[in-house]
Amino acid sequence: MKRAIQVVAVALTLVLGPAGAVSAVGAAERKDCGHSVPEQLTQRWQQHRAAFGCPTGEASVYGNGMYQWFDNGAIAWSPSQGNNMVVSAYRTLGSIVHFDWGNSDPFRYVDWLVNIRRDGQDINGDQECGGDVGTPQMCPEQSGSVFWTGLRPGQYRIVVEGCDMTAGSHKCRQGWTLPVYISL
Repeated sequence: MKRAIQVVAVALTLVLGPAGAVSAVGAAERKDCGHSVPEQLTQRWQQHRAAFGCPTGEASVYGNGMYQWFDNGAIAWSPSQGNNMVVSAYRTLGSIVHFDWGNSDPFRYVDWLVNIRRDGQDINGDQECGGDVGTPQMCPEQSGSVFWTGLRPGQYRIVVEGCDMTAGSHKCRQGWTLPVYISL
């Protein structure tokens, strides 16, 4: 009986953690990858889990949000642009970089500006989603997805901001998201 109680106690510690807090990730995912993925990042990771791979470490505080590295990319929670705003970048086939963002609720935008830098140098300035960004593009009012092909090796930094058009210019009330980084 004593041994059975010890086994149950160990099992609960593994699921609940040492402080008793319920993990955002199930025990099977911990076993598969070795690191947990916080609730704010879990949905994006689950959508593209095969592309991201496993977390390379635990998530950390990043600005007013959270950041986590994965085998093939990174995910950040950027709550200043909406309570559920998550930005992410991952690489496939060596040099294709996918960048996704959303959900910006309660904010809705007519246009999105995407900025990508390689080794600190701007690449083509702020690109309008639907304009000169990767293809295919999906940029509805609260989220978006773009990708780039043929990028050269380097450290990339990617951000996005939602904007409204006013008299031919952009009005971007919430500013840029927290950046995500990816190396090629």
